[in-house]
Amino acid sequence: MNRWLLALPLAVFGLSGIALYALFQAHADEASFRDNLLPELIGFCLEGFFLVGLFTFVQQLREIQRRRELWLNLRSALRDFLSQLDLAYLPANGEPAAMRQLETRPDVVPRLLARLEAEQLDIDHLVALKRIAVATLPLSRDLINIAAQLSTRHMRCWIAIVAAISRLTEADSREQIEHPLHEMLTRLVEFDGLKH
Repeated sequence: MNRWLLALPLAVFGLSGIALYALFQAHADEASFRDNLLPELIGFCLEGFFLVGLFTFVQQLREIQRRRELWLNLRSALRDFLSQLDLAYLPANGEPAAMRQLETRPDVVPRLLARLEAEQLDIDHLVALKRIAVATLPLSRDLINIAAQLSTRHMRCWIAIVAAISRLTEADSREQIEHPLHEMLTRLVEFDGLKH
């Protein structure tokens, strides 16, 4: 809907310019009309066409940037989970992933999800993940409105992520921690797959 509202002025100015040019050609013998008013109208239509097009382009770039920032805000809320999982599955002499990488690169989450499915976490990491869930839950609930600004599908995924974090805070056993953690990562993969 928004795209059509932005394209409408472009169409009006473009079609008006074409119509006035055709009128200019039809009245080529009427020197006073051609020399005074018609070139000004054609110039106005061309200027309007290019200005509206330029403003539309700038507005779309700003909207893309705004949506990217919203997405980054949501992803950064889960940074501690991803960092803890990255540390849990780190090889003996491996380097942990940079925080920026964990926040911005969607390919990190499927890798961590595959490791979670293949290997069990030790008890220290499970306790740390539960602590992170307790600390993160209020913030993740507050960010539902931010997810809704992206789209309804983003909001649904984020609500599912929040529900998984909530279950994680109440977990008392390995299975009760691993299942919501798996659900959270699966939903995060889905969330990252949505267009922002």
